[in-house]
Amino acid sequence: MAEVHSIGSNHRQRRFLSRRNGGPAESQAVVRFADFEADLVTGELFRGKKKIRLQEKPFQVLRALIECPGQLVSNEELRRRLWSSNVFVDFDRGLKTAMSKLRRALGDSGSHPRLVETLPRRGYRLVVPLTGPRNHHEETAPQPQRLKLAVLPFDNLSADSGLEYFSDGMTQEIIFHLARLHPRRLGVIARTSAMRYKHAGKTVEQIGSELGVDHVLEGSVRRAGKRVRITTQLIQVGDQTPLWLEIYDHEFRDVLALQSRVAEAIAREIKSNFTLQD
Repeated sequence: MAEVHSIGSNHRQRRFLSRRNGGPAESQAVVRFADFEADLVTGELFRGKKKIRLQEKPFQVLRALIECPGQLVSNEELRRRLWSSNVFVDFDRGLKTAMSKLRRALGDSGSHPRLVETLPRRGYRLVVPLTGPRNHHEETAPQPQRLKLAVLPFDNLSADSGLEYFSDGMTQEIIFHLARLHPRRLGVIARTSAMRYKHAGKTVEQIGSELGVDHVLEGSVRRAGKRVRITTQLIQVGDQTPLWLEIYDHEFRDVLALQSRVAEAIAREIKSNFTLQD
């Protein structure tokens, strides 16, 4: 689960990574890659102003990758870094566990890597460039972070298979309204990509890694007589916990107006939760 803290001023004052004669990066450094920032002195990982909880072994793996950006870091090198020669452990399992925790913290996927590439039976490689820490202007006037969200296909929980069209239409209507909210601050995955996960049986963590999103919105529809119940929840991929839940009960008539009304209500809630403004 992610732990949220503010980044202190000392963190900002440390100098950026430098390199000597093409050799390994110096260790006293704050390094940025993608939308993350790693403090190699304190062993802390940040995303924006949020601190990401990361245990010692996974951070040691990250540090090794940062010190050799774009280059293979072999399994043997990681063995030497993570465990001394007189420590007897199941190295393969230990390294896989550490890498799994690191990928989870980064929101990365071994099968579809955006940050860390696996070279089977050889090692790992950081595939994004390193940049410097935020400058003073960025500190005083930070740019808003663009969030990414996927609306998963709504489940039809009724025995009526004819309600399937309504649940699919509900999904599409919500995507439409959310995509119009604030495109520069909120990126919404296209319907064609999201619909691949209908009845896929995958976890939020798996879907989040594959789509590269921070949050998912999932829901269900259920009809009883002349009424329909629409249940929704906004889930944070990092720790798979809901940030917001709501139930909408309406008479099942004028389907298009009903879908539009519910989608607008959901869009207002999302806008409020993410504080979408310039």
